[in-house]
Amino acid sequence: MIIYERQQAILNHLKQNKVSTVKELSKIVWASESSVRRDIKVLEKQGYVDQIYGGVTLSGHSNNVVPVTLRNSYNSTIKDELAKTASKHIFDGATIFMDGSSTVRRIIKYTNRFKDLKIITNNQLIFSECMNPQIKLYCTGGLFNNHSNIFIGSTAENYIDSVNADIVFFSSQAISNDGEISDVSEEETSLRKKMLSRAKKKIFLCDSSKLGLKKTFFLCTKNDVDLIICDKKLPWE
Repeated sequence: MIIYERQQAILNHLKQNKVSTVKELSKIVWASESSVRRDIKVLEKQGYVDQIYGGVTLSGHSNNVVPVTLRNSYNSTIKDELAKTASKHIFDGATIFMDGSSTVRRIIKYTNRFKDLKIITNNQLIFSECMNPQIKLYCTGGLFNNHSNIFIGSTAENYIDSVNADIVFFSSQAISNDGEISDVSEEETSLRKKMLSRAKKKIFLCDSSKLGLKKTFFLCTKNDVDLIICDKKLPWE
């Protein structure tokens, strides 16, 4: 393909799928990932696309929920380190909320040394990744969103309302420079608010790509959180 045809093919794919990864696009247009990145930069300058973490989206769609496949692959090493650090706050016998985020899900890999944990989550992937027989897993139930592999809705929220937890581990898509935490998903934000209201200790996991951003739905502020775990210094520190 010549450059124009390649860029047009990228736009056509995004019109159908809204978001994509560089790797996926390189296979579609039969070009190297470096060539696709250059095309994306050109298209972004022209106002056709926006780069988001893990990929690219049509301009005007950057507030869409990012598919779990993109979230899982982006900043994977950093997210693993954040999850490992977060696991140090777990203790035997704890009751824990884990939200549907790809960062929090990674904590489950670091729970094998603990006993008698109760983990309550709306993240379906945690159930297949948990290897510790000492952990009792509870699902919130609710409407299953196969776009994100999570459960949402009033049924999930009602279940959370019936439980008390020692810790909630949660993440979100944005934290502004003044400490406002927000997300693009109204349903996930609503469920996280329930988790925050029913947990003694609130721990927010945040990779640095989310710093300085503000999304549509407000969740809480830094003053509502006991601890923020991030790979870089926070703006107000």
